[in-house]
Amino acid sequence: MDKIIGLPDEVLVKILSFVPTKVAVSTSILSKRWEFLWMWLTKLKFGSKRYSEAEFKRLQCFLDRNLPLHRAPVIESFRLVLSDSRFKPEDIRMWAVVAVSRYIRELEICSSYFPEKQNILPSSLYTCKSLVILKLDGGILLDVPRMVCLPSLKTLELKGVSYFKQGSLQRLLSNCPVLEDLFVLLLRCDDIGMFIVIVPSLQRLSLYLSPRCNLEGFVIVLDTPLEYFKLVDRNYDRHPYMIENMPKLTSAYVEVISADLKSLVESITSVKYLTIFSEVICLNLSTARL
Repeated sequence: MDKIIGLPDEVLVKILSFVPTKVAVSTSILSKRWEFLWMWLTKLKFGSKRYSEAEFKRLQCFLDRNLPLHRAPVIESFRLVLSDSRFKPEDIRMWAVVAVSRYIRELEICSSYFPEKQNILPSSLYTCKSLVILKLDGGILLDVPRMVCLPSLKTLELKGVSYFKQGSLQRLLSNCPVLEDLFVLLLRCDDIGMFIVIVPSLQRLSLYLSPRCNLEGFVIVLDTPLEYFKLVDRNYDRHPYMIENMPKLTSAYVEVISADLKSLVESITSVKYLTIFSEVICLNLSTARL
């Protein structure tokens, strides 16, 4: 213990970065010197899947009191797992504002059991120049403002989020000039209308359509030079796929039920390795067989 005490603060903070945030925070009771060391951590994770009433209140009070006072000038990673409807949207929004103000690089918010269509994202998030990775999971409302610019965003995951209006996703994607990796899980399609991806920088796209999606009038439009493409569509309703400009496609995974498989495959003939699952058939194809 004496050897640890003799280490510089920078080294102690580095050591704390290897343990869960909850454990790092608990070291504040060791001594006066340790009281605020955890506040220099650049990677933070708060929350869990289940909370007792006491745990919920402690976490909420802790974040309200301590997060605005966090001392690290840059937050590399900030993860909130808030699978509890007792968290108020305005509180979550305030915590996200603090993270964005610290030049956040990676932001992940998981609220799987949160009531649907809750606007918990601050407007400042949509113009965050430092953000590289954004992961949203659960009933989060994506209300994309007119002013949106994410010049550093390379990875975007949207799992089960809701969209304020049709065109919200397209507006977001069109203002991510260096986006490389996109993962989208659609639980409903009536609030998105058309799934349009025209992103010249995009290399990898994974699209999942839930069987619960209402696909009436739904269209998928892809015009981006992908290297990897994954489509999982478990809907019995047919809907058109408009796929263009994939000369660099190396690998594709297609799992569909009732889509026009022939036209879908013909639109990605440049692919080198193709895996297809369609009801009773399963094919693994290479370029030589296409």
